[in-house]
Amino acid sequence: MGVLPVLFVLAHFLSAAAPPGEPIATRHLTIATSAAKETVAPGATVALNVDITPKASMHVYAPGQKDYIPVSITLEKNPAIKRLAVRFPTPEKREVKELGETQLVYNKAFRIVQEVAVGKNPAPKPGPLTVNGTVKYQACDDSICYAPVTVPVTWTVTVTKASSR
Repeated sequence: MGVLPVLFVLAHFLSAAAPPGEPIATRHLTIATSAAKETVAPGATVALNVDITPKASMHVYAPGQKDYIPVSITLEKNPAIKRLAVRFPTPEKREVKELGETQLVYNKAFRIVQEVAVGKNPAPKPGPLTVNGTVKYQACDDSICYAPVTVPVTWTVTVTKASSR
């Protein structure tokens, strides 16, 4: 097998999302997904959680940080849901005297919450509903900033039967 097929196979396995609920470990951090509710009715909202734990001496940038790539969530288009508000925790301020900067970072475990509404008209079929997305971040340690990383993530909830009201 040549180098290109091996690289293609390796890239496929590195880019595949872990099953919902199973942590994904990267060089810089660990990501775990969960949903606030296991079941949801058409028309209801559900919080999709992303728990991120930076590895020792690592940090990622918070939304609002200029000149660096902040951590973000992107959901794939899915006609069964509507993306609502996303909530990030309050970041820590990190003084970098050598650069004369105060940076907005997360260097401890934190949770991002993405609210979504499950469609009502038309309602998705009862049963499992999978939502796919990505988490993008740029991590740094005390001496180097690494290339940006995009990690596929997945959530699954069970849609109940629509009420007949």
